[in-house]
Amino acid sequence: MVQRIDVEMEHTLAEYATDVVLRESVREMQDAVTDDVAALEGRTVWMVNSTASGGGVAEMMPKLLGIFRTLGVDAEWAVIDVDEPGFFEFTKDVHNLLHGTGDPEIVDRERALYERASRSVADDLADRLSPEDVLVVHDPQPLAAGAKVAGELGLPAVWRCHIGSERQTEKSRAAWEFLQPWVRDYDRTIFSLPAYVPEFLRDDATIVPPAIDPFSAKNERLKPQEVAGILARAELVATDHPTEPFDEPARRLQADGTFAPATEPADLGLLFRPVVCQISRWDSLKGFVPLLRGFARLKREVRSVDDASADVGGTNEREGGATNGGEWANGTARTDAHRRRIEDARLVLAGPDPSSVADDPEGQAALEAIEEAWHSLDPSIRRDVAVVVMPSDRHDSALVINALQRCATVVAQNSLREGFGLTVTEAMWKRAVLMGSDTGGIGAQIRDGEDGRLVPDAADPGSVAETLDAVFGAPDRWDEWSHSAQRRVADNYLVFEQVTRWLDVLGALAR
Repeated sequence: MVQRIDVEMEHTLAEYATDVVLRESVREMQDAVTDDVAALEGRTVWMVNSTASGGGVAEMMPKLLGIFRTLGVDAEWAVIDVDEPGFFEFTKDVHNLLHGTGDPEIVDRERALYERASRSVADDLADRLSPEDVLVVHDPQPLAAGAKVAGELGLPAVWRCHIGSERQTEKSRAAWEFLQPWVRDYDRTIFSLPAYVPEFLRDDATIVPPAIDPFSAKNERLKPQEVAGILARAELVATDHPTEPFDEPARRLQADGTFAPATEPADLGLLFRPVVCQISRWDSLKGFVPLLRGFARLKREVRSVDDASADVGGTNEREGGATNGGEWANGTARTDAHRRRIEDARLVLAGPDPSSVADDPEGQAALEAIEEAWHSLDPSIRRDVAVVVMPSDRHDSALVINALQRCATVVAQNSLREGFGLTVTEAMWKRAVLMGSDTGGIGAQIRDGEDGRLVPDAADPGSVAETLDAVFGAPDRWDEWSHSAQRRVADNYLVFEQVTRWLDVLGALAR
């Protein structure tokens, strides 16, 4: 089945243009798309994907369509709803194969399931479209259904793939071999990065990186008191002052395996301590567990040096002098301030309620693996790591993500594979200090040593610990990195540039 999703434009282009940082980007977009908007007159652009919430595609859609409409393009958003048991489990397997993981064998039963479900979706979708419309299908879940509709109605169609792997492997080739017959039925294909384009599309694909809306609840500017207020309403910080909690505040993993307010068993100190924070869907490819273990490893290393120092009666000198805080990766002795940052640091691993992401059946299992890793920690380190489930309300959750990224000392994204990583883009826009894995879109966004730091091997806790240690040891570089990161987003990854590229493709199809 197919469900139409209502989209409202939260901000006008005139409102965006009041921001001196955004004004030129808005003007350039308006000038660039005039002919494309005219070419699309009388047509409806239909965007089709697999979920209305959870993940970057669903989050991007309202902003993209809202600006389309403001510019004069008729645009609609539809989400597929498949009743076939096992459909989303299978498409998640294909998703993982495109990232280079999983079992490359696709059996006849799975092919039949995908065909059958796609036929049902296509029948419902075809009833909503006309031959004059333009169809845009996102990712593998609705791929075959869109191909069937495009062929039967004879309408122009685009397939947008948000995932991929920099290296073609047996696993990724198996996925592309399965998808290729339907991909070829589309007039155009769009990818996030050139490296993700398979060989059979190498000369025909268009590159359109994802982008963020700078005025969304997740990215809007917040005053310090607003950050504190949001965290208090989410029950992430303790306060005796009057606040109105969110209907469903955030919840933190407890020692007995339950989830309770994040101020239990004690306040995390988010507003006062060094905080490392990663916010993503619960997914084994997001690298939560190696990040947790790397953080714990760095803590243990510093504490073991402190204990040894205490045993021999050693003393630490202040910032700038040699210390007994041990040596970090470059062989330099940690200063006392460097050591204390690590000792005082807290790690926050945050994600949505797994049941809220309809097209990701592995979310619960991924969260349980993180819980298991957390429970295995020594209690003295476990208290410094918080596993947090975000508020279920989409707007409240966006505000909490915004506040967490702004109060964090370091925003991490330790993905083992990553299609693009809008959580990185969002943090860069907020001038956060970034530590990301050197993979996919993260490595494309963060230039190591210029916009933040890259972890060479995100699966290796030692590599994570070494990179985090280097970040904590370079506070004199933080402003430089964060300014450069924000400038990079302003130049490349705001929604206005994305709209321009999209309408260039769609306008050409309509002519």
